[in-house]
Amino acid sequence: MKKGFTLAELLGVIIILGVIALITLPIVNRNIRESQEQLYATQLEEIELAAEKWAYKNVDLLPINEGETITVTLLTLKESGDLPLDVRDPRTEELMPNDMVVTIEFTNNTYTFTVDAESGSNVTDEVDENSPIIILNGSHIEFVEINSTYNEQGAKAKDRNGNVLNDINVTYQENGTEIPHVDTSKFTTYTAIYSVTNDGYTSHITRTIIVRDTTAPDLVIPDNIDLTASQLINFDVMEGVSVTDNSGETINVTTSGFDTTPSDKIVEYTACDSRNNCVTKRRLIKIVE
Repeated sequence: MKKGFTLAELLGVIIILGVIALITLPIVNRNIRESQEQLYATQLEEIELAAEKWAYKNVDLLPINEGETITVTLLTLKESGDLPLDVRDPRTEELMPNDMVVTIEFTNNTYTFTVDAESGSNVTDEVDENSPIIILNGSHIEFVEINSTYNEQGAKAKDRNGNVLNDINVTYQENGTEIPHVDTSKFTTYTAIYSVTNDGYTSHITRTIIVRDTTAPDLVIPDNIDLTASQLINFDVMEGVSVTDNSGETINVTTSGFDTTPSDKIVEYTACDSRNNCVTKRRLIKIVE
């Protein structure tokens, strides 16, 4: 007579299988994620290779001076036939943005190709091989110091026959509203949109311009000084101290290390702007007879 499983035995098997699943599922999920990340890294390498192929065919658009860069989009690489149309992120299976960019930099007589994986938002499959080629001079993100001069680097363009197109239009936007120019007197972010039209086909590329402050205030303090004990009592530690900042804001100077006890001391002056760019300088106050 064939003997079946008892309820207790079945429950035991189920519990064992559950424990095995709890142990193995995280391992399987981790392996899947690692595999997807490896595929993603490979995908980025393929985009870089596509940019190299594009560069070989568009040498006239490449930078020639040390440290110079240009920026191309995935859309340009697709329209040139150097990159497949269906380029997807292996981690999500979604199309990679057409406006994802590759920076081509000329350094040490060599071109380096770098994909900005965080760039781009235009996830579409719209490609038109008749559209003109347009690339950015410089990077797709540009940082400008507050109250400095913004130097427009512009863009380059040519038609599909290789003819240079000079009529490139550039417009600026702030928060989606068109503005006449980049105003560096305020902390904000602008979008520069470059477009070119040829034979009824239009191409465009964008640059993000971020106005920021990374410059510490300009702090001027007097030289070291010798004082008598009596002079020290009425000494103004802030006399001769001045500070300015490229932001134009009023900067406060704080001091430490100063008191009226008749002993040598090192006074420390610190000035910080609202963006927490700080400068510290020191002076010696020496007590003499």
